[in-house]
Amino acid sequence: PDSPHSGMAGGYINGDAAVSEGYAVDAFFITDGRSRRKVSGGAARSLPRHTCGECGKSYATSSNLSRHKQTHRSLDSKMAKKCPTCGKVYVSMPAMAMHLLTHDLKHKCQVCGKAFSRPWLLQGHMRSHTGEKPFGCAHCGKAFADRSNLRAHMQTHSAFKHFKCKRCSKTFALKSYLNKHYESACFKGA
Repeated sequence: PDSPHSGMAGGYINGDAAVSEGYAVDAFFITDGRSRRKVSGGAARSLPRHTCGECGKSYATSSNLSRHKQTHRSLDSKMAKKCPTCGKVYVSMPAMAMHLLTHDLKHKCQVCGKAFSRPWLLQGHMRSHTGEKPFGCAHCGKAFADRSNLRAHMQTHSAFKHFKCKRCSKTFALKSYLNKHYESACFKGA
C-alpha cells in the first residue's frame, strides 16, 4: 500500500488517485470470485476463469463455479432440500445453511429487541440507532451505514446507466433507483 504507484501514502488515500480511472472502474466489481463481469480477450486478466455453461457467469475458482451451478437446479430436483423448521426449499446447500441460521436468532438488540443470526448483522443494525455511517464514497463523499449500500451507490457513478424512465428518459445505473424514481418524482400524481 505504501508504494509510490499505489495512490496511498502513509495509510491515507490520495484524493486524485482515489478517483482515477483504474479505481473508478474496478470499484464497481466484487473481487471475491463472484464478479459477473465477463472477461474479454484475455488481456484483462491473466488468471484462468471458470465459466458456467448455462448462463456464462465466470468465477475465479472451480469451487465457486461449482457452488454457483447449484443455483441452476430446479426446486423439484432430488438435490433440493427442505428446511425442517419452515418448509422452504433450497437447491443451493450454502443458501440452505445460511437460511437455517435465521431460525436461531441469538444476537439481540438492546435498544429495540430485534434479533439477528449473526453478530455482524446486529452490529450493522446498531448503526440505525446511532446514525453512524462509516462507509464513504470516494467520488462524492456520500456516506452509508453498510458496505452493500455503498456498493450499490458506487454504480450511480458508472457511465453505464441501462435503466431508462419511459416518461422523462432519465437513466439510472440500478433498476431499484429507476423504481424509486417512478414512485416519487416522475410519476407522482400521474
